[in-house]
Formats: sequence, structure tokens, C-alpha cells
Amino acid sequence: MLLPIRHINFFVVAMLLISSCDIESKKKDENLIQSVDFDLEAIKKRGKIILLTENSQSTYFLYRNQIRGFDYELIRAFAKHLGVKVEVKLLDDVDRMFHMLNSGEGDIIASNLTITKSRLNAVNFTTPVYQTRQVLAQRKFSRERPDSVLTLIQDTLGLNQIPIWVHRYSSFYERLKEIEKNTGKLMLIHEAPGEISTDDLLRLTNEGEIPSTITDENLALMATVDYSDLDFSLPLTEKQNIAWAVRKNASQLQLALNTWLEKKATKSKLSSTFEKYFGKEILERPNMAWSLPQMSPGAISPYDSLFKMYAPEIGWDWRMLAALSFQESRFNPNARSWSGASGLMQLMPETAIRFGCDSTPSPDCSVKAGVKYLKYLQGMWRKRVPNPEERNKFILASYNVGQGHIIDAQNLARELGMQDTIWDGHVAEALLLKQQEKYYNLPVVKHGYCHAKEPYHFVGKILAIFEHYKSSGN
Repeated sequence: MLLPIRHINFFVVAMLLISSCDIESKKKDENLIQSVDFDLEAIKKRGKIILLTENSQSTYFLYRNQIRGFDYELIRAFAKHLGVKVEVKLLDDVDRMFHMLNSGEGDIIASNLTITKSRLNAVNFTTPVYQTRQVLAQRKFSRERPDSVLTLIQDTLGLNQIPIWVHRYSSFYERLKEIEKNTGKLMLIHEAPGEISTDDLLRLTNEGEIPSTITDENLALMATVDYSDLDFSLPLTEKQNIAWAVRKNASQLQLALNTWLEKKATKSKLSSTFEKYFGKEILERPNMAWSLPQMSPGAISPYDSLFKMYAPEIGWDWRMLAALSFQESRFNPNARSWSGASGLMQLMPETAIRFGCDSTPSPDCSVKAGVKYLKYLQGMWRKRVPNPEERNKFILASYNVGQGHIIDAQNLARELGMQDTIWDGHVAEALLLKQQEKYYNLPVVKHGYCHAKEPYHFVGKILAIFEHYKSSGN
């Protein structure tokens, strides 16, 4: 049985229905305004190119104190090719992105844009950067009865049976109207305002607040990790071209982008960057063999002597340091993560260099530099979290995702009336809220979107492994 509309949270519905026809019409007019005259030579003279994108785990986000994201990394590479810097302006209303571009607030939109006929009225597109399909996101189980199985929509002919929430100016909306025209069946389309992100719509569907939404297949792969109650098996399109948008009168910039995208080196980078963000490691990364580690008699790892040597510098039991290393690298000194972290302690290249190693540190240098970094985090958190046991949780979370996100979570916890010096049930829960646009856009949150489930579980895993090591008698 499909989720009845009456079960949708009233506050959520109010937010999703807030925009009127007059507002939508105004936005449409804004998106079609006359473009400012500002092309490649003006960009070079200014010395920077302005990227318009979303704050999300596929486009632009902060991880371990470094900016990451598929679109950001590629635009940064293009900027380097031009000899200019990149400035990022984040979209807080996706319905206004073409207005922002054409009015001169940015030079390129790089944010999972499908090339469509209607969009070509407002902007020009580059050569496609990849292809993907649209898929329906629907719940597998009833929110009220988790043991039940919903009757899933199996083909496009059944789409009129379920309310679908999408943004008015998205390619998803266009596809639904096309299906409506082809089938002659009226679709139950609900228009979400631009202030609510596509990821928020997926989360609301997963939580049973709305019945369904639509996303791109590559983004669905990423969402599978966090939203296990969703089914993405119904494709709504064949593969479609995803590209970057420029102003219609920015022909020099469009040509430069297309020429760069056709280079052999760029195609190689495109392929490797796509695999990095949308490949199979996305599924493997958060679920990396979570089981308590095996131990040899009398030893935890081949590197116990290093942990015993350096742990006293931060006042830690050496087995806690070993637990951190196990979770980070499985004691593999040659381990390298999707983000570029490497070595026993999985240090980012910049962090390794900052604390006395090269970008690919030896086991000894990795542990030594890791401890120096932990000591730095200890100093930073000492006044913020007085209790040493609680402080260690903040330190571990900071080690995993970067202290900026954890400071944000502490500030957000305080803002929401939670205990800002207690991790479990308070700051950890506030951290999870940094996955929702309405929270990561609050003034007290300075570092934006966070893929928060990873650090949320990371802390508990380290402490569980530490207890396991202690109970073994090693």
C-alpha cells in the first residue's frame, strides 16, 4: 500500500507548497533576462572564474579541511589551465541559478545539469561531462510498518499512482510532463521550492515524509549508502547528457571549455574523477569491512612498537592509537583513500607535510605526524570540551572529517538547545543535521554541507575497537 498523503508531516508540506504561481512566473522571467556581456577575456583580466554550484557530496563540499567535489575539482583544473583562480558561489535556490548566471553573479554553472530544450532558451551548454539516467526514488517499506513491503511502481505507466515531488525547473519535472503527455495520464506532481535540495527530497522520501522523488542514477548510487529504505530500480529515461552551463553570449568561454574537455589529458581526468565520486568505492567506503579485527597472539599489529612510542605524547593508551590506525588503513602502510589520504594514519597530503612528512609518509613518519595532528586537535578542543573522555570523541570526529564541521555541529547543538560539550545524543545528532540544507545554511554553520554519517559512526567504531583491544589483554 502506498503512503497516504495524510501521513506527510504538515510542516514539510507547508514548506514544499510555499511558492505561488506568481512567484514561479517571476522566477521564469528572471531566468530569461538579458545576459551581461562578460566573456573569456574579461574573466582572464579579472583573474578568476566564478563557479555557481550546490553544496552537496557530488559537487562541492569540505572534507578533512580540503575542498572536494566532482564539479569543483574539474572546474579548478580548467581554471589552472586558464591561469586564473576559482571563486565559488553556492546556490541556495536552484530555481534562480540561470538568473544568477545571466545577471553576472557567476560564469559557469556546474551542478548536475541535464541538457534540455527548455534550458537552451536560457543558456548554452558545454560538451557533456558525463551521461546518466533519471530514476524514480520510492520507499521499499511503509514508515508505519517497517516489516511490510510497499507495492512499488514497476514502469512509467504506473507513475500517475504516486505523488512525486520535484523542482519546477528541473529536468525531472520536464520528464514527468513529457510522460504525462505521452500517456494521457495526469501526474501527481508536487513542486518543491528551490530552497530545498535534491538530497533533502531523497531524505524526506527515505523518512516517509513524502512518497517519492526523482534523481540521477549516479547520484542514486551515492544515496544508496545513506538511504537504504529507497528503491531506485525504475529508470525514467535513457542516458542523458550532463554538462556545464554558460551565458549564451559567452561564446569564447564555451569554446575554451569545449576545447579543454576534448583534450586527451582532460578526458582521462574526467574518467578518474567520475570514478572517484560515483564509482563502486562510494558504496564500499562507508561500509569498509566493519567487524572487530583479528589479532595475532601477543600483538595487535606489526606496528605496535610505533603506537607505543608515540601515544604517550598525547596521553593516550597506545591501543587507542592502534584502533584509529586500524579503522583508517587496516594497518596497510600503502593504503590510499578516494580523497587522497595515505599511509597508516590516512593523512591528507597537506596535513602530512604540515606535520613533518612528505605527502606519502613512511609508517614511522605517518604515526609520528598523525600524533602531532592529534596533539593539535587536543589543544584546539581543550577549552571547548572540558571532560577528557568527551573531548576524545570530538577529536576523533575532527580527525575523520575536519574540525570545521565539528565546530559547526557544536555551534548548531548550542543553537538548538542541546548540550554542546556532549557527543552522543547531542553534538553527534547536530552533526547529522548538517546533511540538511535548512541547517547547513544557518548563520552559525560556517562550513556547509557535511556527509555526516561517516564521522557519526567513525567515533563509535574507534571506541569499540579500543575496548576490543583492551579486553584481549594485549
